[in-house]
Amino acid sequence: MLTNLIHFIYILSLVCWVGSIVFFSFFAAPVIFTLLDREKAGEVVGVIFPRYYLLGYVCAALTLPALLVSTKNLLGAKSILLFVMIAGWFCAGLFVSPKARDLKARIKSAGSAEEKEPLEAQFKTMHSLAVKLNGTVLLAGLGLLWLSATGLKL
Repeated sequence: MLTNLIHFIYILSLVCWVGSIVFFSFFAAPVIFTLLDREKAGEVVGVIFPRYYLLGYVCAALTLPALLVSTKNLLGAKSILLFVMIAGWFCAGLFVSPKARDLKARIKSAGSAEEKEPLEAQFKTMHSLAVKLNGTVLLAGLGLLWLSATGLKL
């Protein structure tokens, strides 16, 4: 019974995490940026991001111990993929996203185009890194789901 609960928590957490990435990246963000002007869309997404990353932190906190308890090989493919997910997510949520938010605020308060230009370049770099990290976490999550699904009997 306890093993089934651990497996359920693992699958539910992993599916919620991957599902939130798919939903936000391919449905919510594109619609937000289509319907609103760029500045307002950025504000909306900025409000969503802390909750988006929090969901991933909670899912990581549930998925990791569940996998560690149920796996025999700590350096197996599942563990490596989960560690990639966690590292990418925490890097994006704790370092890249706050840096991007700070740059956005500095861009808004900059007085001249000369001040804004280097800040906008830095923001584009941070945004590009965030997209790459998000994609890496998504691919690792899909791989982990695939490996977790193999051998399941319905």
